[in-house]
Amino acid sequence: MMKKHLIYINLDGFGRYYYDRMRDEQKALPNIRKLVKRGVFFEQAYTGIPSITCPMQSGIVSGCYSDRTGNCDKYWNREANEIVLTGRLNRAQTIGEVLAEEGRTFVSIQQFALEGKGAVRGRKDRLYMEPGGDYRKRFSVLLKLIRENVIEHEGTIYEYPEFPDAVFLYIDDLDSVGHNPPWCYADSEEKRVDNVCRVLEGIDELIGETLKSLEEKGLLDSTYLLLTTDHGMVSYRGKSRTEDLICALKEWGYRVAVCREGNVETKDFDILLTSHDIQCQMFLAEEADNLNVMESLKKRLSGLPYVETVLTAQELTERGVYRDYADLLISPAEGESFSLIPLDQKHLYATHDSLHEKCQHIFTAVTGPGIRSDYRETSLVYNKDLIPTLAYCLEWKQPRDATGRKLASILMEEGKG
Repeated sequence: MMKKHLIYINLDGFGRYYYDRMRDEQKALPNIRKLVKRGVFFEQAYTGIPSITCPMQSGIVSGCYSDRTGNCDKYWNREANEIVLTGRLNRAQTIGEVLAEEGRTFVSIQQFALEGKGAVRGRKDRLYMEPGGDYRKRFSVLLKLIRENVIEHEGTIYEYPEFPDAVFLYIDDLDSVGHNPPWCYADSEEKRVDNVCRVLEGIDELIGETLKSLEEKGLLDSTYLLLTTDHGMVSYRGKSRTEDLICALKEWGYRVAVCREGNVETKDFDILLTSHDIQCQMFLAEEADNLNVMESLKKRLSGLPYVETVLTAQELTERGVYRDYADLLISPAEGESFSLIPLDQKHLYATHDSLHEKCQHIFTAVTGPGIRSDYRETSLVYNKDLIPTLAYCLEWKQPRDATGRKLASILMEEGKG
C-alpha cells in the first residue's frame, strides 16, 4: 500500500488579489498554476477573525479559531480591567500533537505554531527548526530533505531513512514586503503590490523545484501538497479615524475610554475602545447581552462615512471568535484605519487586521492522492477546514478541538455524489 505524506506550505500574507494580479500576466507563476491544475483551487477561501498571524497560524494547524484556541491577539479582561495580549497562546490540540501521539515522524521548518505543540527542537522524529533567512533558505531545507533525506541544522545532521509523514514549511516574505517596510518602501499601492508580486515570482520558482524533486524521488503521487495562508493585506494612509469615532460616540451620549494594551486607567466609561492597527474592538462597560443595544449601535456605526463593516458579538461567535474579543468589531473602509499610534499622514502603511476583502479572501490550493484534479471549488471555505480534511485523507486522527469541516466535494469518490 502506498504510504502517503503531507507537505503544508504556508505563505504568510498571500492575499488572493496578488494571485489574481499575477494571473493576468500570461506566463506568470507557472509552477503555482501547475499545482492548481493538478489539484483543487479554492475560489472562495477565507481566513478567520482577527486576520492576524498568530491567531490564524494556530487556527490552521488546530482546525479551529479562537473560540477553541483562545488566541484572538487581544481582548478586554473585564475583571482585571486590562487589555490582554494573547501572543502565541493555543489551548487547542494541533495536528503536530496528533502526529506525536500517533508516533508519526514530522518536521516543522519555522512553522512556529507547532513549536511546543507537537514539534520539539533537537528531536529528530518531530523536529522543530528555525533556519531564519528568506524563503530561499527555508525552501533549501525542504529540498535537501526531499533529495537527500537529510536536514542539517545548527551543527547537527538529521538523517531520515524515508521521507517524513509530514513537513510544515512557513514562509513570511510576502507578509514582510507587503507591510511596506523602509527597506522596500513604495509610495503607491500599485508599487507596493508590485514589490510583493516580484517576491511571489521567486517563491514560485522554488515551488517548481519542490514539485520536480518530489517527482524525481517518486513522491509526487503519494504526497498531499497544501499551499495556503493566514491573511492578505490592505494599505491605508492619512489620519487615524479613532478621534472621529470617539466624537461620534460622545455625541450619542457615551463616555469613552481608549487603551491599546495593559491596564485601563479608568473605570468611568460606557464604552472601551482598542485597536490592533486598522480595525477597532468596542466593549460596552455593562456586559452586552442585550442584542437590541448592539444592533442599535451597529446601525449607527455602519452609517459613519469611514466605516465599511460592523459585526456584533453574536456574529463574531458564529465565525468562531472568542466571546471576550469584542462586543462590536468595526472595520473601516479601504485606506482608513483606527490606529492608536501616531501616523505620518503622507506615509503608505499596510497591514491585515481588517474585514476588508483584501485581508479576508486568501489564496488556497491543494493536491494529492484522491483529490480531484483541475477542479475549482466555488463554495465558501475557511482555512480552518483544511487540516481536518487532510487528516481524514491521510487517516490521521482529527485534532481534538477541530471545528473545521471535511471538504468532501474536493475528493474524487465522495465528490461524485
